[in-house]
Order: sequence, then C-alpha cells, then structure tokens
Amino acid sequence: MVDYYKTFGPIYEPTNVIPTAGSSAALYIALASVLEEGDEVLMWSPSYRGHYRILEEMGVKASVAPLSQETGYHPDLDTLEDYISPDTKAVLICNPNNPTGTVFTRKELEGIGKIAIDYDLTVFSDEIYLHFVYDDNEFVATSTLKGLKERTINIMSFSKTFSMTGWRLGYVIVPERYLDKANKINGLVAPRPATFVYAAGTAALRGSMSYVEERRQAYDERRRYFCKAIDGLDGLSCHLFEGAFYAWINARSYGLGSEEFVKRFQEAENVGLSPGNMFGVNTDGYIRVPLVQPVPVLKDVVTRLDRFLGTL
Repeated sequence: MVDYYKTFGPIYEPTNVIPTAGSSAALYIALASVLEEGDEVLMWSPSYRGHYRILEEMGVKASVAPLSQETGYHPDLDTLEDYISPDTKAVLICNPNNPTGTVFTRKELEGIGKIAIDYDLTVFSDEIYLHFVYDDNEFVATSTLKGLKERTINIMSFSKTFSMTGWRLGYVIVPERYLDKANKINGLVAPRPATFVYAAGTAALRGSMSYVEERRQAYDERRRYFCKAIDGLDGLSCHLFEGAFYAWINARSYGLGSEEFVKRFQEAENVGLSPGNMFGVNTDGYIRVPLVQPVPVLKDVVTRLDRFLGTL
C-alpha cells in the first residue's frame, strides 16, 4: 500500500498503514484517534453523509462551511476562519468530494492547510475517489503540502478504485503522532479484513492500472452525457462534476423536498435515486445520482425523469 500511495503522496512506513474491513472502519479509526465528545470538526456541505453520521454518534459537532452551486461547489477561503471555534480540533476533507465531485485545487488545499497549522488542527483526508478526476483538474494529496504530512490522516478504500464494493477492504494511513492511539482503537473495535481479501487487494495493487483508467473514461463519458441531458430538462440543473462519479441535481424549482421527490419518482417510474438532504445542511431539494450504469441505461433514466416531471 505504501508503494502504491507514494505515486500520489509522500512515502510512509508499512507500520503507518492500518488495513480495515472497509472504509467506514478506516474513517472511524481516524476520527476516534483524535476526537472526543464535545469537539468540533470543520467540514463542508454537501459532503458524504457517512461523515456526519459517525460524528453525530461520537458526540462531535460538525462546523459546516457551504459549497454552493454559484461557486461551482468550491470552498470560500476568505470566510473559512469564521467556522473555527475554540472547540475545533480537526478539518475533514473529501477530495474528490462526494456528492458534488469537487476536486480541491492546490491553492484551496494550501489555504485549508494554513488554517490547520495556525490553529493546530488535525486534517482528515478522505481520498477514496482520487483516480476519478476529469478534464484539466488535478488531484493533490493533502499530505504532500508543506507542514501537513505529520498532521494528516488518510482514509482510503479499494471499493471504488478497483470495483471491490462488498469485499470490505480499506485502510487508514496514520502519521506517527496519532499512530499509537489509532492502533489501540483498531485493536478494540475494528474487524480485520478476511485473509483472502488481503490477497485480492495485493493483486489489485500490483496489477495493471489500465482497468482503473478504463473505468475513469467510462465515468467521464457518462457524466458528459447525463449532466447535459439533465440540464435540458425543465426545472432541473446538473453540475458538470470534476471528480468522483455522482451527478448532483438541483430540483428545487419543483417545490418538493428531496425525499418526497425521490419517493414519488420511484413509485412512478421504478428508478431509485439518493435524496440530497442526507448530504449535509441546506441540501434539501437536491438529488444525487451515482453514474454506475452505462449510457443506454442513463438515457432510459432521463426519459423516465422527463415523463415524471410532466406530471408535477
């Protein structure tokens, strides 16, 4: 794993890597190694709902800065310090972001890193979608920036990169200052991956990455088709995302909450989507669509969605 990650980030020792049964376990180990009940974490909305759920169960408050449609879902560095309090202990980044597909620029990460250093914050960097970046956007590992390697904990997974969802194989990369606590947390609560899954992960890391590039190109084709098609429907807009593989649709013009929209669409057209209100604050009325099906299937979804909108 360290040989694989050094392609994107700094060099770590094998002892800095803790394999886990999926990325949720990796995320919990990372958070529990640093945070206690009553702490705060700077993060963004929209972002992955699993982040919010674990923090809530830990009694940790999310101090949420917005990623708005008007700014292309990129952070506003000028207002970021407004979300820092004496209780803020860390910052949590999902890069590329789920569900908006934001690929944080080097300048943005440097700005976030400066705040982390100035306020002595730990940086949790969820980089699960790092291979799926499009156009001229560039993935930058937070840990490569000056002063951040020693305070950045990486949350990683095999499921998206190698299409191994269900195999339950992830890992967390932990710098020395957090390593002892992380190993204790891992030993107490986190199940290990099954032994045969280690062999599968090793084969994936040591094999050709051509499969991953083929998947990236397929997602790129789907995003170009689907986002444009959604923009062509009355009352909907779809951000042409920069990374990951989720379309983030603004359906607010219809006056329905996310869950109501998704429920009615599924009942009418037998298509399941993800309600956007689960991905942070002020996200009701948005819909997330994972583009995991080929273009012909997505065309059928667009046809059904267009028909459904005509009934509203």
